[in-house]
Amino acid sequence: MRPISTAVAVLLCVLAALLVPAGLSAQGTGSLAGRVVSAAGEPVGDAVVTARGAAGGERRARSAADGSWRIARLAAGRWTVRATRVGLASAEQAVDVAAGAEAAVTLRMAEADVSLAPIEAISRRDAERERTRFESEAGITTRVITSQDIKLLPGLGEADVMRAVEVLPGVVNTSDFSSAFNVRGGSADQNLVLLDGFPIFNPFHLGGLFSVFNSDAVARAELLSGGFGAEYGGRVSSVLNVETKPGGGADEFGVEMGISLLASRVSVHGNLPRAVRGALGGDGGGWLVSARRSYFDVVLRPVTDFPYYLTDLQGSATLGTRGGGRLRLVAYTGEDVLDLSDFNPPGQGDDSTSVLRIRWNWGNAVAGARLEQPLGAWVTTVSLGITHYAEALGFTDFPDTRFSSHIGQLTARADAARPIGQRLTVKAGGEVTRMGYHNTGEAGGTTFFSGRRSGVMTGAFAQLRWQPDSAWILEPGLRADAWRSGASTRMYASPRFAVKRFFGAGRDGAVKLAVGRYVQFVHSLRDEQLPVSNDYWVTSDENVPAVVSDQGQLGVEKYWGQRWYASAEAYYRRYLGVTDLNAADDPNDSTDDLLTGRGYSYGADLMVRRTQGRLTGWMTLSLLKASRTFPDPLHLDLEGRPRTQTFAPVFDRRVDLDVVGEYRLPGRIEAGLRLNFGTGIPFTRPTAAYVGFETDPISGGYRVPRPVGDDPETPVFIVPGQRNAQRYPAYSRLDLTFRRTYTHRWGTLTPYLQVLNATNRKNVLFYFYNFDHTPATRSGVSMFPVLPTIGVEAAF
Repeated sequence: MRPISTAVAVLLCVLAALLVPAGLSAQGTGSLAGRVVSAAGEPVGDAVVTARGAAGGERRARSAADGSWRIARLAAGRWTVRATRVGLASAEQAVDVAAGAEAAVTLRMAEADVSLAPIEAISRRDAERERTRFESEAGITTRVITSQDIKLLPGLGEADVMRAVEVLPGVVNTSDFSSAFNVRGGSADQNLVLLDGFPIFNPFHLGGLFSVFNSDAVARAELLSGGFGAEYGGRVSSVLNVETKPGGGADEFGVEMGISLLASRVSVHGNLPRAVRGALGGDGGGWLVSARRSYFDVVLRPVTDFPYYLTDLQGSATLGTRGGGRLRLVAYTGEDVLDLSDFNPPGQGDDSTSVLRIRWNWGNAVAGARLEQPLGAWVTTVSLGITHYAEALGFTDFPDTRFSSHIGQLTARADAARPIGQRLTVKAGGEVTRMGYHNTGEAGGTTFFSGRRSGVMTGAFAQLRWQPDSAWILEPGLRADAWRSGASTRMYASPRFAVKRFFGAGRDGAVKLAVGRYVQFVHSLRDEQLPVSNDYWVTSDENVPAVVSDQGQLGVEKYWGQRWYASAEAYYRRYLGVTDLNAADDPNDSTDDLLTGRGYSYGADLMVRRTQGRLTGWMTLSLLKASRTFPDPLHLDLEGRPRTQTFAPVFDRRVDLDVVGEYRLPGRIEAGLRLNFGTGIPFTRPTAAYVGFETDPISGGYRVPRPVGDDPETPVFIVPGQRNAQRYPAYSRLDLTFRRTYTHRWGTLTPYLQVLNATNRKNVLFYFYNFDHTPATRSGVSMFPVLPTIGVEAAF
């Protein structure tokens, strides 16, 4: 604990020392600071802020991603401050600057008509968002998927955020049947998935087949795949923040809806009533409510029972507060229900024994509030959020048999940031998070497993952004986390450092380096070898370690005007404390359920993107080598200790190539294309099969087991080979989307056609081996065949 407290104290002293000269330098002159926000209170980054003095003179600054800006060393007197950015109407305000003081200014920008095609306008605004991060942040690797990209990238029946993320560099997906993803050699549970900044544990329906996010309500998805600063904690691989539309804006009220082969959905948004804004002390804002439900169980009810349905309900509200702040409220609840308790398959009559009668339901719930408020030169953010995931499986014919899993998290967080002069920005904050889980399995009055633990994570961070001149950005930072579970407390210091060096006349290219340590206190026990499965979570304790990952990355990126962008990045990651299920665990010993191991990954990601013109899109190439090492309790050395085994995890796809294209065809048809090629992923090949003999109680010898009940099969056991030593054949898939929007006085109507696996490529899901023949024969099961789907969307 002493090294952590010492490091934090040193960092705070440095910050204090930096604040003192900042105040002294203000003598004789004044400064301006504030934020640029939209009409709905959203921060506006990359806006050009210009201050013109009444006595002459002009100074400029550019707003950061959170909308903040500052101009120092201004002569006392009246200044006119103006903010401009493509796609937004300019905002202007006159303010008096006093010597030795700093005036706060909030510039609120309304939407403006832009003479660009809709796709190009959306792409340009979100490309500017990435450009803002490029110009203002040193080491972070950020990729943005826009709402239009999501619509044009084929999903399973309808547009899907999580399916769209798969096309980004460094992201690997292992199966058509799951939208779970892996980033740069990390497991799926090492991705922090956020809904408007609040975590969601299991963002999938039907075991990962598609995500819980309604595409009509999504504004964009932002993936941080590496180099993120000290403010981010809780996961070690990546951060995916799905941002919903703020609601309101130029349209006081609007409706978006859609019907697909999967589900029907509706999203309603509008401005907050003036009376509500006045009562809450706000000066602008909007609201949004979105709902989705599958409908096969309802439509097919007159013909047959359909045992499955899903529901999603999401809401948000944004209130622009006085002084340029923003209050954001977020809520989500969703559920999957697989109900076979009264299900009779067609043609079976009332024979309830023809199917295993179960009721299986699982789902998420999220609620949170976040306030961003300028306080003088500081921009403060305070948030409180709760998230919960639960799963329950029961058997109608065996009421004493049930399995359940629950995990919940409550987080309170606060941070503050401010510029100090023109070249230095400081940000610091802290959070307290409580996590707890409860997993049980019972049958016949016997509890086979039961685990219930909770823990509290207390974290603090501080980070500097220093730009000594226009060519350099340096970002040193430190995060300190303490995890308390039961009687044990563990302390972790996570230093982070990033540096960027710009090149080119217009600072349109850069070389960047980022290194850091990341810590995670929660694990999922989901077997990623299975194509469809749910998460079972446990938190770190005296038997389950925290995951600690040391990472480094080096990259170069370059813009060519507003149209082209390219990047190349190499990385290395080391993982300590990764876990795996123990195949030889003792049912009577609750401390040996998991094995603890280590791993590493390294590789390179390349990306080329075109953001303007009739044809837009990108190409990514990801190279990866990942490894995991665990004890092997089934193979002991001469001293009775488990040997170790090193193997490639299932997501070790060595080469992954994605080509994404979006094109405007004649007749106002929007076309989307995704071509994916990947080398084969590893699997464990069985080497033999044997019959499990039993002891003959009369002769004392061995005999083939006799049939039990109505089952005439003799039990056969498989001998697995070296773990993940074989690889499936290469994977490839071509997906297509076609959309046509019809505009009417009442709104728009957009029918669409999606074709997954347009070439009907038989990609292998898994192999079966038949050892009744010599040599053994092999057969396989394929992933998606060619799968065309249709749907329609409408907006009012």
